[in-house]
Amino acid sequence: MEHVVDALEELEKSCLGCYACKNVCLSAAISIDLNDEGFLKSSIDPELCSECGMCIDVCPIINHSTGINMHRPRSYAFMANDKVLAMSSSGGVVSILAGWALYNDGYVCGALYDDDMNVVYKLTNDRNTIRRMYGSKYALSEMRGIYKDVKACLSQGHIVLFVGLPCHAAALRNYIGENDKLFTVDLICSGMPSKSIYKKYIKEEAEGKKIKNLTFRSKKVPYGTLIFDFADGTSKTNYKDPYFAGFNASLYKDDCCANCDFAAAPRHADLTIGDLWDSERLFYDFDPSKGVSAVLVNNAAGRRLMNVLIENSAFLREIPFDFVRRFNRLHPERKHHLGRKRMYYMLERGYSVRKSIKYCLEWKYDVGITGLWRVPNYGGDLTYYALFNIIKDLGLEPAMIEARSNNKFVVPGSPKRLVNAYPIYSIIPWAHDKRQQTEVNLRIYTLMVGSDQVWNPDLFVGHPETVYSYALDFATPWRNTVAYASSFGKSVYQPETEIEKEQVKALRNIKHVSVREKSGVDICESLGIEAKHVLDPVMLCGMQHYQTLLDKATMEFPERYGLCFIRHIGDHIEPLRLADFIGLDFVNIVGPDINLDEVRTPYPMTHAVTVENWVKSIFYAEHVLTDSFHAVALCIVFGKQFTITYGNMSEETGLDRFRSLLGLFDLEHRMYKTTWDAVTSKDFGKPIDYAQVRAKLESLREESLNWLKEALEIEKDY
Repeated sequence: MEHVVDALEELEKSCLGCYACKNVCLSAAISIDLNDEGFLKSSIDPELCSECGMCIDVCPIINHSTGINMHRPRSYAFMANDKVLAMSSSGGVVSILAGWALYNDGYVCGALYDDDMNVVYKLTNDRNTIRRMYGSKYALSEMRGIYKDVKACLSQGHIVLFVGLPCHAAALRNYIGENDKLFTVDLICSGMPSKSIYKKYIKEEAEGKKIKNLTFRSKKVPYGTLIFDFADGTSKTNYKDPYFAGFNASLYKDDCCANCDFAAAPRHADLTIGDLWDSERLFYDFDPSKGVSAVLVNNAAGRRLMNVLIENSAFLREIPFDFVRRFNRLHPERKHHLGRKRMYYMLERGYSVRKSIKYCLEWKYDVGITGLWRVPNYGGDLTYYALFNIIKDLGLEPAMIEARSNNKFVVPGSPKRLVNAYPIYSIIPWAHDKRQQTEVNLRIYTLMVGSDQVWNPDLFVGHPETVYSYALDFATPWRNTVAYASSFGKSVYQPETEIEKEQVKALRNIKHVSVREKSGVDICESLGIEAKHVLDPVMLCGMQHYQTLLDKATMEFPERYGLCFIRHIGDHIEPLRLADFIGLDFVNIVGPDINLDEVRTPYPMTHAVTVENWVKSIFYAEHVLTDSFHAVALCIVFGKQFTITYGNMSEETGLDRFRSLLGLFDLEHRMYKTTWDAVTSKDFGKPIDYAQVRAKLESLREESLNWLKEALEIEKDY
């Protein structure tokens, strides 16, 4: 016979961590532990499991019969007297029923805070302990060993009133079986939150103090307020508390709560209670502000409890069940918030719970990056991957901003050449005009345009919106704006057209400007813009991020090889000639925008297909022949011998970017017009001294990174 974990997997259901299986297991084979997201889940030790099947029988997910409970239960609005209401989150139902149980020599089982602020069920007949059960507790509640306590109490002939979550009420009923002394009251529940997030949050907010109590639903303060009471007698009131807001938004609820088997009628308990939301729609002759409860009578035992409430009510009216169902969670599906994955991602990155919730609910970011991160170019893809990770390594939360275009039918996906694609929650959607794109100012602290030829209007003919967008024209004056290693793609730039003039007008408003080429500094100066010459992001990115790419690469290469990476097909680049000269066979890879069916060369060519494979091809090569700027940048980072052949490239079409880069490291001698010029040069056989290059690279990295840090240091409203 299978066990409960296997049975849940077959049903494609998620364990709710109710502890019923652990309590019924006679072999001590079951453990209940927190998973990575902070939810209780069961696991089985197969060595101890006797395969008796008792765990399956007691599991409320697998066996959740509602018996004769009503599909459309009679429903009521209930309010106790003022004294009881003052102690309650809602209408005071639990207080009245607890008093009834004690009067009849019974016990009450409900959830309270223990000394470590865990929410646990406790069985008691002590009035002071029962008072600790009053009020909402928006934290994961744990049944632990309460099953055996309740069973023992019932066996002694006592009444037990259980008040808890509907799934827990069902689990207890499965464990106990039919017993007319067990009365169950379940709550209209919105789902169980992560215990890990709850504990981390209250620890952060306590700032070293010991918490004595938490109040989520005090009637003395607005809804959404969380009050901390500390052991030293002080308190702290969080109006518009972020944890409270995240709970209500289902930002960190359990998977089993997203499609709950216990929410809809017929319910599993005898009585169902909850807030009567929107009660003002029903009643105009009384003030519901003190708290009013919805009460559903599910069966005969529930009717007995309802009679107790009737006798102790300050206000009671029967109401339509459909009204309760409309304004409360009496339906199975409650989808996770779209920011749920991002929430766990931010916590894993070390952000506070407060900041993580705020950023996920409001879709906020520290830095929004726009630029050529979708071009059909491995280097272009890589430079934005690098910039994205540089920003992350600085402890900031980046987002990739889509370009702007008036083409309303274009909605691109993440770059297909990048297997390690940007998370969907880190992408700001495509905008069709400036007005629409301006919205991001409300959610992003620093707006940034990245590297490559983002300021070359010749690349965006017919797309003026893109030109303006890359000049950050959508940034409001009160936003911090940064250009990092941006490029004009030419050594001289004189704005002539109206589009170019509008572009320059926007560029002058960018607060912190850096450029990739030395000539870019001169261009900016001629336009009245102060600019700093910095390294391309590819040269700043940490090696761990390249290792991530290498780990995802699938292309295989020979044990020893040279690499020829070709951006422009032509006679200037001859891998066969270089192979003969240095005695090394070459693997020839072309840019992703080159159609191999339309070109002919005396050497075989292939595509790397992904950025990951392209990086790997350079990383393991012994020598690289190329006409690609970013391939050269990677060679310097990886310490590779390389040769540049630029062919018909001119200062206006890219030659300047090579000169600017190589000049930083005194490597101008690695650049030739053709492969023949290279192999016939007296300097060709001279290897690059990477001891000197690395020393210079580290100095330039520090200088560029310091500039970037200073540009990003702004006040943040966390």
